Order: sequence, then C-alpha cells, then structure tokens
Amino acid sequence: MEYLYNCRGCKKPDEEYPDEGKTMFPQIEHHRWARADAYGIYTGLYCDKCYDNPNIYTYRKDEYHDEGYAGEQLYPDE
Repeated sequence: MEYLYNCRGCKKPDEEYPDEGKTMFPQIEHHRWARADAYGIYTGLYCDKCYDNPNIYTYRKDEYHDEGYAGEQLYPDE
C-alpha cells in the first residue's frame, strides 16, 4: 500500500493517509509532521521521534535571531 506522506528522517509512512482514492487530504504545510525552523521556514516532514533526535533533525529549534541586536535602537543604551 502506498502512503501519501513519509517521515524525512526514518522514512516511516504516515498510516493515517493512505493513497487509496482519497480526494481530500491536508496540504503538506498543514500536516501534523510538518516542521519549521525558528524563522518559520519549512524544513520537511519529521515524525516526533526523528524531530526530537538532534542527529536526524539538524535544524535549529531555538530563537537564533534576536531582533534586539539586529540594528539600530530607538533609545540609547544606558
């Protein structure tokens, strides 16, 4: 049986969405395994197990961009 969605890390199929004549299925951006980095850029479909493994999901999850240090400030530092 073919499945519409697979994990990018372990290649495990999402068995909730078999490709057997389904006409209504979620867009890939709205899938429950859809992941994004701290900027909100789509990084792929990763199951929870692969998402929590830093050797498989190599994208950063934390806020690595601090807007407070990204340019001019309205008030001078005191």
